[in-house]
Amino acid sequence: MKRLGALMALCAVGLGCGDDSNSSSTRQQVEISYAAVVGDQPFVCGNRYDNLGANDTSLVLSDFRFYVQNVDMKNAAGAWIPVELDENEFQTTGVALLDFEDCASMGNEDLNGLVTGSLPAGEYDGLRFTMGVPFEMNHVNHSTAPSPLNLTSLFWNWQGGYKFLRIDSGQFSETDWRMHLGSTGCVGDAMAGGVTECANGNRVTVEFASFDPSVNTVVADYEALVEGAALDQNEAADAGCMAKPADTDCGPLFANLGLPFGGTPAGTQQFFSAE
Repeated sequence: MKRLGALMALCAVGLGCGDDSNSSSTRQQVEISYAAVVGDQPFVCGNRYDNLGANDTSLVLSDFRFYVQNVDMKNAAGAWIPVELDENEFQTTGVALLDFEDCASMGNEDLNGLVTGSLPAGEYDGLRFTMGVPFEMNHVNHSTAPSPLNLTSLFWNWQGGYKFLRIDSGQFSETDWRMHLGSTGCVGDAMAGGVTECANGNRVTVEFASFDPSVNTVVADYEALVEGAALDQNEAADAGCMAKPADTDCGPLFANLGLPFGGTPAGTQQFFSAE
């Protein structure tokens, strides 16, 4: 009886006895759908898309993948609540990969258009996420990282980290046009603990004040991404934009992502929409 009385006293001062707020019975599952499109057409690996960019260029697209982090939903009180991501082939703690590329010549044939996880039970009517990989995970050894951070095709090197977004055309010829987005200007010493900071994080934060996972889909539109970009030209050594600060080919794409570039401040992103 004395032990029971002591336990009750501890509970009374707020040590959480009997608190099951993190148990499965007080949480609810959520599935957030993503889609990749090119204007009014779905992205299909190997398809040709016309009238793209500033000069109505035609491209055969072969890759369309991106990472997301910091996935939150807005509850009835207006507070943003983190989604606790499930662990699977396309998700690990804190980051998920949306993969719409199924060309066998480009790597895997598996696809993923869902972010899945759980939230405290309640009503939610908004969505917020960031396209990117968290800094503390961005400069790890990808060969020992868990899936989906173990893909060589989405990793530059330990200093640059991951490609947050990769959209390619063609098969690596001189006429191809690619968009690879990641952090730049990263400094650090591998022997002294790795990267300490990056001048340009290049993570894209997206917020939808109204979003219902049961009916809405997050749509990533390549046509909107390349609006105003001269896809039939190339001003730098790279075929397209590799996120380098001096590559003027990147200017229109960064503007459409809502990122600052070359002294131009960030605008409003138009790559993602909720439909």
